Amino acid sequence: MPTPAVITTVHLRLPAATLGPDSPLPAFTGLQRLPDVSTSPHLPKDMRERIEYGRLGSPLPYPVQSDYGRDRSERLIPAISLANERLEAVVLPQHGGRLWSLRHLPSGRDLVYRNPVLAFANFGLTGAWFAGGVEWNLGSTGHAAFSTRDVFAATVDGEDGPILRLWEWERTRDLVFQVDLSLPAGSDFLYASIRVRNLDPTDKPLYWWTNIAVAESDGVRVVAPATSAWRTEYDGTISSVRVPQPADGTTDVSYSIRARQAADYFFKIPPNRRKWITSLDSGGSGLIQTSTAELTGRKLFLWGRGAGGNRWQEWLSGPDGRYQEIQAGLATTQLEHLRLGPNEEISWSEALGPMTLPPVVVHGEWSAAGTAIDGALQHLLPGDDVAERHARWRSEIADRPPGALLHRGSGFGLAELAMREMAGDAAPGTPFDNPTSDGARHLLALLSGVDVDAELAASELPIPPISPGWQGVFAGAPRSWWSLLMIAIRAHADGDLDTARTTYRQSIAAHRSAWALRGLAASEDDADRAAELYLAAIALEPECRPLLVEATEALLKAGRATDCLQVLDAAPQATADHGRLILQRVRALIANRQLAMAARIFEDGFDVPDLREGDSLEHVWRLVFGARPLPARYDFRMGKTYGPPQQEVQG
Repeated sequence: MPTPAVITTVHLRLPAATLGPDSPLPAFTGLQRLPDVSTSPHLPKDMRERIEYGRLGSPLPYPVQSDYGRDRSERLIPAISLANERLEAVVLPQHGGRLWSLRHLPSGRDLVYRNPVLAFANFGLTGAWFAGGVEWNLGSTGHAAFSTRDVFAATVDGEDGPILRLWEWERTRDLVFQVDLSLPAGSDFLYASIRVRNLDPTDKPLYWWTNIAVAESDGVRVVAPATSAWRTEYDGTISSVRVPQPADGTTDVSYSIRARQAADYFFKIPPNRRKWITSLDSGGSGLIQTSTAELTGRKLFLWGRGAGGNRWQEWLSGPDGRYQEIQAGLATTQLEHLRLGPNEEISWSEALGPMTLPPVVVHGEWSAAGTAIDGALQHLLPGDDVAERHARWRSEIADRPPGALLHRGSGFGLAELAMREMAGDAAPGTPFDNPTSDGARHLLALLSGVDVDAELAASELPIPPISPGWQGVFAGAPRSWWSLLMIAIRAHADGDLDTARTTYRQSIAAHRSAWALRGLAASEDDADRAAELYLAAIALEPECRPLLVEATEALLKAGRATDCLQVLDAAPQATADHGRLILQRVRALIANRQLAMAARIFEDGFDVPDLREGDSLEHVWRLVFGARPLPARYDFRMGKTYGPPQQEVQG
């Protein structure tokens, strides 16, 4: 007789990079790029409206995470195992609740891509992100701001075994999310029952995509029940194409390893078709994902076989790791945002499990393969069963209080509820009253009328919450240089630069801090004045690498390359040796026409750990070496053409 699943806390031993402290500098612009929809006049009107709605101006109030390098060492990573006799799921609560692995125990196969390393790259809404497993993305187009942050994790008693519940307060949208993972006794499918709640009396932009990394190799085919798709590429285009052969009929992109370049394919699944997507290998075995009807979108992301795609694969997974992603979302594409109404919620359930069919079927004609997979899925897991299970979960389990707390999330949910004067049970099933000790404690102190130590608050909470409800809290707070800085940052984020500049200056008058000087510099229109303010800021905080990056950028923008080099020469060696600042040095040398010195740095070799997805070192290389071929080490180019970047979107 099948036995109930078991939940245990474990540790994974992995070659892992170290993720350092958050940046103390609020990001007033976004880190992500999106296509400019004005270049795609063929888009349907309703789709265009959803694309233009809800774009984030910045990742605030989350800090940027850029303090990581390329070196990795063996580390023990806290994890939680959920296992029955058929499957084992391993979750990383310190890393956004990422489902790191899903192993089919009878066969020993990994159903999702289990990365051999934990390496960070600048792909997320707040920077640091890592590849592999299954990630839960809420907020806005891009990898979620909590991708590398703690979430709450606890057990919940279920009707057919224990449930692992993950939850947090998403701060860019002020939404509460929960993911309930369950493995019924004897089940070959892992269920993820998900809920997103809006506790406020206003509409909120709604974005959710579940991203599933799966291994890529010769013979792996991705299939979905569609014959056309929206394709987006790194050159910014959005086009409607046939699948699986979108172009000249010769490249079947359902075999991603055959594709020449990176692209996203958002499948146009007919409304009356069951929603699923699968990745099956040459032997006909692999993973299938399906869901209740709420989750309408399905997508294939592939890196392609271009030099840039190969380099990014190596960058994220090491020399032997190759993966692609199959994804599922609330909208047709990841460019769109839906609306979640006042005091409303949305919920759905997903199921992930093994699928095996004869290779001749899987690798046969596209439509016939889809029909066969659809039938096999219906036999393994009828769609009505998934819907009925979800209905039971929503009515009986979703609000059930968690039991044993396995991991603590942030204190910001508790602070947000307190600001709204909501009781702790305002979001049943997802209590925030036992968090880690973090900067949110200073918000709770403000709300309670307790004196706040400005120096301590500045170190633990350098960035304030920016939602409107906090306006009165900071306006009524006792005046200190920190509270004035918080008011200035909020005004800056809101686009009220006059108020921001005035309040930055008031903060500086109360106490001369690098953070207020930096804020004033970032609000300054005059390049020379901005550069001087940055120089004053780094004199106070010479070891703050994010500040040094911004200061050198301001000096280059002001045409002061010599000053930029002097600042880098004066910086602590450990700070100046970071790849991002080495690149700044190269750019300054180029501006000073010291090309031989710039060439020597390139030839000695360096890496930029926080190189952003879609960025390329080609332009800088060409300024030094002209037409000399770009070495593979520096070749991160992703698109068909490598001209100027697309419009930079704030979010």
